[in-house]
Amino acid sequence: MSRLDDLRRVEEAITRIGRISMGREAARIRAERAGLSLSRPAIAILSALHKAGPIRLSSLARLADLEAPLISREIRDLSEGGYVFRRADPTDGRAGIVELTPQGEVAYEAYRGATDEIIAQTFAEWSGTDLRSLRDQLERVADDFARPPAPTGRAASGRPNGRHGRVVRAG
Repeated sequence: MSRLDDLRRVEEAITRIGRISMGREAARIRAERAGLSLSRPAIAILSALHKAGPIRLSSLARLADLEAPLISREIRDLSEGGYVFRRADPTDGRAGIVELTPQGEVAYEAYRGATDEIIAQTFAEWSGTDLRSLRDQLERVADDFARPPAPTGRAASGRPNGRHGRVVRAG
């Protein structure tokens, strides 16, 4: 098997893990175990607020990786459900600040606990050494993915600059 084949299999495995772990079914199972009936975007918002604390809606949208119209609708629903509190930004009355209520914190912790249980079940047969090795490798992968890719030699047009669509490398 070539290095390219190995790299493709790594990318496919990462994509598959992401689809499984972030998919609707996984979110439904975690929410059900946590005793919650909240949407995936709502859970993303609770998680972001748990990590960030009180935050402006615009920053929350970026942190939760959700579009502004969806954030507004979810915040309205979460506020009506007692999970978040929204108030005007004291430095700019046009902007809103959102924070978790005690009920929102309990909901987040329940969801987090359900997720922890599922992860513990998934890796129940792995040794501590295997888990630490996996953790270290996954953290390395995450760090490497977080770095922007190196330039490929593509022209400003975004097309390869070699003949037949090949990228020409210097030196």
